[in-house]
Amino acid sequence: MQALESESSQSAQKALAGFSEAYWPPLYTFVRHRGYKPADAQDLVQGFFIHLFEKNTLSRVDQEKGRLRTFLLGALQKFLMDERDKVRAIKRGGGRQIVSFDEHMPEVEAALLATAHLDEANAYDATWASNVVTRAWQRLRDEFAVEGKGEWLDQLRPFVEGGTTTPRPRHEEVANRLGVPVGTVRTWLSRLRQRYRNTLRAEVASTVSASTDIDDELRYLYQILTS
Repeated sequence: MQALESESSQSAQKALAGFSEAYWPPLYTFVRHRGYKPADAQDLVQGFFIHLFEKNTLSRVDQEKGRLRTFLLGALQKFLMDERDKVRAIKRGGGRQIVSFDEHMPEVEAALLATAHLDEANAYDATWASNVVTRAWQRLRDEFAVEGKGEWLDQLRPFVEGGTTTPRPRHEEVANRLGVPVGTVRTWLSRLRQRYRNTLRAEVASTVSASTDIDDELRYLYQILTS
């Protein structure tokens, strides 16, 4: 029995860590836009995730048929308004590390500059949208690496992702680098676009309770990313 309880606890901790790693950037961005210093913002985000799981707050997302994006923002705002929880969060976050900030902190801090002109709520949404895209590409990267196609994904990605400031190469250049005909590159590119759309849709689907909300959420995120 104790072994089963220990295994269940480890699974819960793993799920908590995975969820926190996926969604901390927009939450951190919101807290930083509130004027908190990086170390304090990290502590608050740590405490917020612990608070969510201790109170089983996430179970209400499905019950209320909500969107995870708006649900987490509302829960964070409520959490920050409670001064007692704020103090407890800093203490708990300092002793219990749920989120590992180190790996992605430099780019998240750098991205704050891109949202400096936005208010805290819009900065949160912008970071959320960017984070969804990042996770979609990482999922694709993992899949293509297993298939032994990581190189051609790297070569074709500039044609699929938007907002890049680097000029796109010509199809002929990519074909030469990959050692395949231009027609093959164009076929691969068509398939990659479809796979990316499917992967992005799957990422968004994991953040909404009702399938009818997927398209609206996709449109909203696209609007943010292209504005």
